[in-house]
Amino acid sequence: DKIEIDPSILASMPKDMVLQHRIIPINRITNNLILAVGDPTNLGLFDAISAKLGVKLRLKLASDLSIQNALNRYYGASDEAAKIAAQQKSTQQSRPTSRSTSISAAGGGGGNESGESYVISYIEKLMLTAAQRRASDIHIEPFEANMRIRLRVDGSLLEYKPTPRFEFRDAILSRVKLISGLDIFEKRLPQDGNTKLDIPGLGKMDFRVSSLPSVWGEKIVLRLLDKSNLQLDMTQLGFDSEQLDQFKDCILKPFGMVIVTGPTGSGKTTTLYSALNELNRITDNVVTAEDPVEFTIPGICQVNVKPDIEFTFSKALKAFLRQDPDVIMVGEIRDLETGEIAMKAALTGHIVLSTLHTNNAAESIERLRNMGIDRFTIVSALNCVVAQRLVRKICNECRIEDNVPPEKQIALGLPEKYVGKFKIYRGAGCDVCNNTGYKGRAAIYEVLVVNEPVKRAIVDGLTALDFKRIAMANGMQTLRQSAWKKVYRGISTIDELVEASGSDEDTRQPNRPENLRSA
Repeated sequence: DKIEIDPSILASMPKDMVLQHRIIPINRITNNLILAVGDPTNLGLFDAISAKLGVKLRLKLASDLSIQNALNRYYGASDEAAKIAAQQKSTQQSRPTSRSTSISAAGGGGGNESGESYVISYIEKLMLTAAQRRASDIHIEPFEANMRIRLRVDGSLLEYKPTPRFEFRDAILSRVKLISGLDIFEKRLPQDGNTKLDIPGLGKMDFRVSSLPSVWGEKIVLRLLDKSNLQLDMTQLGFDSEQLDQFKDCILKPFGMVIVTGPTGSGKTTTLYSALNELNRITDNVVTAEDPVEFTIPGICQVNVKPDIEFTFSKALKAFLRQDPDVIMVGEIRDLETGEIAMKAALTGHIVLSTLHTNNAAESIERLRNMGIDRFTIVSALNCVVAQRLVRKICNECRIEDNVPPEKQIALGLPEKYVGKFKIYRGAGCDVCNNTGYKGRAAIYEVLVVNEPVKRAIVDGLTALDFKRIAMANGMQTLRQSAWKKVYRGISTIDELVEASGSDEDTRQPNRPENLRSA
C-alpha cells in the first residue's frame, strides 16, 4: 500500500490477467518479474503466466486488502475486478478440478475449507505444535505417494499426525518456501531462508529453513530457534561443581583458548553462549563469528560469516584483531589458517572460544596437531577442552525402576561391589512424553584442563589416548563417568548412558563410583 509502482512495471502484465487472478506486478529485476499475490499455492497458474510472458516470477505474499487497494488505485476498476473474479470462480466450479492449476477448488480438511486455507492452517498448526513440544526441528518429506512429517524432540525424530492430504503436497512445500523468503520456482538447488511465527505463551519464534531437492520433491527442514529455551546460566547446564569451577577458571584467565567439542546437536552453542554471557561485561569488548548467528545476546557484537562471498572464519578473525577485542568467539576451527590465527590471538592477550567435532576432549588436541598447528603453540595457548553430549531425561510422570543385569552394569564400567547399591530407573511411556519415556535433556561433560602433565604429553608427541589417561590420573571425569552420575541420580537411563558415551574408550582406569555422590 505504501510503495509506488512504476507504470512500466504495471504495463508488463495484461490488465485482464491482473484482474482475473488478483495479482499485482510490483517490480522487475532483469528477467525476474516480482508479483504480489494472495495465494502462492497455485503453481500451475504461475507456471502458465511465466511461460506466457517469457519471464521468471518471484512471488511476494500480500493480504487480500492490500491487493484490492492496489487494484483500485492502479487499475481503477474495483467493480470490474470483482466481476471477473466471480466469472473465473464460476468457470472453475463448472469444470473438473486439477491439483496443479486449481488447488483451492480441491477443498480442505473440513469440507468447506478452501485449499488455500487448509494449507495455511496446516503449516501454522504444525509450527505451533513443534514449538509447544519443544522440538528442535521440523522435517517435511515428500515421497512418491505420500508425505511424512516428523519432529525432532529431545534428539529423536517422532512422526507428526495428521499427515497432510497428498493432493496438497506441492502447495505445502510452496507455502513454507514463500513465508521463508525462498524462490518457490527454484527446485533444482538447495536454498536457505528464515521466518517467524508468534507462539501463544512463547512469543515470537524464529525458524531457520533449508530446502533440499530430492527424487520426489523438495525436502524441507525448519530449525526452531527458541530463545526462551536458551540456558545462559552455566550453573544450570549440567556441569558438576568441580567441572564448573575448572571451566570458569579457564574462561576467566587473562588470555588463552577454550575449545568445546562434540557432534552436531550436542549443545555446544548453548555452552559457548553461557560462557559469553559470563564474559559479557561493560569493561570488555566481546565479538563473535558464527555460521550463522543463532541467538543474539545484548552487548555482544555478533557477525555472520559468509563463505559464498569469501568472508570466512579466518577473515573474520583477522578483522576482529583490528577491533580492539578482549573476548573472541569463532564458531568452528575448520582449517589450519583459522586455527593458527585463533591460537595467535589467544597468545596475545585475548580469550578465544571455539568448537571442534571430535569424540572426546583428548582427540581435540590431536586434531589441532594434525591440522598442522605447532605443538608448542598448542601448549602455550590452550587452557582447556570441554567435550559434551546430551542425554534424555526420564519423564517424571512415568518413571519406574529398571532391571539392569549386573553383568551389563559391570561391562559399562561400574565396579562389581557397587552393583545393586542404588536404583536405576527408566520411563514406561505416557501421554506427557508421547510414550517415549523421556522428557527434556541434560548435558554430560568432560573437562580436560591443559595442566603441566598434559602439556608434557603434548610436547612429547603422545597420542590422544595417552592425553586422556594422564588427564584421568589427574582427576578428569570422563563422559562415561558423567553419564553414570545422571543414572545414579535417577535423571537418565542406562540406554542413554550407552548412546551418549559409547565412544568413550577403555582407558584402563575403572569408573570411580564414589564420585557419583559428588555434586
